[in-house]
Amino acid sequence: MIKIDMLGPAKFWYGDLVLDFRPLEKLVHIALQVAGGTRGMAELAEDVWVVPTSGSASTLRGCLSKTRAKIVAAGGSAEELTLTVRLSGGRTVVTTPSQWDVDADRFRDGAAAAHAAYDAGQFDEARTLADATLKLWYGDPLPNASDRPFALRYIEELKALHWAATIIRIKADICAGWHREVIAELRYLAVDRPGEGEIPMLLATALYRSDMTPEAAEVCQRAIADRAGQGTAGRRLQDLQHAILTERAPLRGALGW
Repeated sequence: MIKIDMLGPAKFWYGDLVLDFRPLEKLVHIALQVAGGTRGMAELAEDVWVVPTSGSASTLRGCLSKTRAKIVAAGGSAEELTLTVRLSGGRTVVTTPSQWDVDADRFRDGAAAAHAAYDAGQFDEARTLADATLKLWYGDPLPNASDRPFALRYIEELKALHWAATIIRIKADICAGWHREVIAELRYLAVDRPGEGEIPMLLATALYRSDMTPEAAEVCQRAIADRAGQGTAGRRLQDLQHAILTERAPLRGALGW
């Protein structure tokens, strides 16, 4: 089984053996993975060099040949990595005939499972799944390709997914009774990401459930002032503040908003 680490500096494995791929070799296979496993040779060259030269196609073919040889040296077969296929119209494509084990795919699957568990009211399960998923994160996905246009959207999607998984984990923590433990983290996030609408609501909820009602109401009030004229966001905060002040907000279980 070929494994790839893409959530941090790219690393390629065959079983438990790290493959000695050079930077260009890593970049080629990252581009192929981001493209979904199949890419035309011309398009792959553009992914790698942006503006290919007359010698790029030859360099790309040599790169693919060398990496296949490294798989064979590790005990596998060349076809487990890539195949180069010439189509009837003369177009040449590179494809991955076998399924690679990619940490970014496991990250996506774990985040989706955590979200599903949270939506089902399985808060302890959601906490466990989200925590395990977030432990896969290095903080800087695909630094090997961060300057290439083909990778920009992929990287941004991973960062957005990391943020969503973080929010699910915090929500599940609060719903499962760990509200006191997330207050410090939410205070930091309120400063670090002042535009994130749910952060003040989560902080206010965690404070309220920790018997800190006046501070919870004040968090709502500041956020309402900061979001004046923003319609739905402001109204949700006002509703939460009213529920807190009238002690109608739930003290355990689902957030209630």
